[in-house]
Amino acid sequence: MNSTELAPLGGAFSSNGLAQMSGSMQRQAGREIERVQAQALVADTREQGRALLTNTALQNVGALSALEQHLIQVAPIGEARYKHIVDAYAMGAAQAIQRW
Repeated sequence: MNSTELAPLGGAFSSNGLAQMSGSMQRQAGREIERVQAQALVADTREQGRALLTNTALQNVGALSALEQHLIQVAPIGEARYKHIVDAYAMGAAQAIQRW
């Protein structure tokens, strides 16, 4: 390995490798590192958003299912409609999570 190559050190690149680069290469490497870090932050934020959306959908489906069960006991004639409405919500929520 020559003196201008970055050497992995504990899962990261050593600062010695960066220090041995020319100024323009250091700036280029810095921009690339910032770009990769930004992409990682965006990916993490997207994943957290998807988890939040999933959590909300699960809570809503649970609450709607409990309401559905109650309504079936109170007004059994609407059972098919209740199930259809709750199923439609659940399917829509699942599709929104998949698109996210």
